[in-house]
Amino acid sequence: MALVALCVFSSCRDDDPVVPDDQPDMADNTVFVYMPWSGDSGNLYGFFQDNLEDIRKAIVAQGGLGNTDLLVFTSTAATRGVLMKVEYKGGACVNDTLASFNNAVMGRALNSAGWITYLLNQVEQAAPARSFSMIIGCHGKGWIPASADTEPVSYAKSMGMVRPSGPVTRWFGGETYKTDIATLARGISQSRIGRMQYVLFDDCNMANIETAYELRGCTRYMVSCPTEIMGYGMPYEHLWKELSSQEPDYARVCDEFISFYTNYTYNGYPYPYGTISVIDCSQTERMAQVMREINRSGALPAVPEDNLQSMDGYSPSIFFDMGDYVEQMAKGHPQLLERFRQQLRLLVPYKGNTASYYTNIDGRSVCPIRTYSGITISDPSVNLDIADALKATSYYVATH
Repeated sequence: MALVALCVFSSCRDDDPVVPDDQPDMADNTVFVYMPWSGDSGNLYGFFQDNLEDIRKAIVAQGGLGNTDLLVFTSTAATRGVLMKVEYKGGACVNDTLASFNNAVMGRALNSAGWITYLLNQVEQAAPARSFSMIIGCHGKGWIPASADTEPVSYAKSMGMVRPSGPVTRWFGGETYKTDIATLARGISQSRIGRMQYVLFDDCNMANIETAYELRGCTRYMVSCPTEIMGYGMPYEHLWKELSSQEPDYARVCDEFISFYTNYTYNGYPYPYGTISVIDCSQTERMAQVMREINRSGALPAVPEDNLQSMDGYSPSIFFDMGDYVEQMAKGHPQLLERFRQQLRLLVPYKGNTASYYTNIDGRSVCPIRTYSGITISDPSVNLDIADALKATSYYVATH
């Protein structure tokens, strides 16, 4: 029961041909960029087009795609979407449309695992490769399930405090269709691809232990942001060389991201705010074992919310820095705490942050980052809107 606010729509019927039957040569890596409908309010379509243009610029600058294939799913409305292959020809990028989708043909339920599996099977058929990577661009609210009522207390206030000079983030919108993280995981696992080299969330608040644990069976790495990310999203022109590699240099991905956002401006004003991390999902089971021992060790002090590093604009907060929380909660158990520290280094091998983060949720605020582990946890949250849903997550069940 986990959520990223991904807006999707149904595919054509099962027997409808989507891609040609002839099999192309196998590439080293296929990158699939998934940019579904992001909602009527807070729509990100313009940002998506800028993202794709930045990717095309990077491809042209490096003289082509090499032995990498690039497929993109994007939508112009809640009822329309296309799957296309981006190719490099004559010194420029061209789009080869493989399929068009119309929501009027109800072949599958919206935001279902069946839809994700179906679409990924078309990707695998059109661009077979030795490894696959997936970039998801939309709105995100971490592990929070689609059914949860999680609008922040200050939502109405923030809607009335939009300053023309302030940038938006990828938090607003996506209210019509949402996909649970567990659904995404099943969709990937049940496809012929089965497991990704990485899943990159170009969405807000996705770098949390609950999401990483849910995805442990369908991707090796998860690249994401613990806080909100600006509407501009990932700086793909700078990141593409690594993201298109069969074995990305994740340290460089983090460095390039932070370098870009350290110097980011919007309407002529500096907005030097960004966070990023690379989570090794294969380490989540061992982290869950350590956390289970800590949670069951007894005599754990209650950690006041105000003492913790919050990583969001919700009221009360939902996402807290995991390292900060465990350091304070387990300080009376030095051996367990040291085991946690060692496992945290394995779980989050690469990360980066600016001195502060920016939130659009509570009326455009800048919040200092005094400690940063690159991953959040919701255990200490007193937000009643998510209390029951949190206890139903796979991670919580495994650690309590």
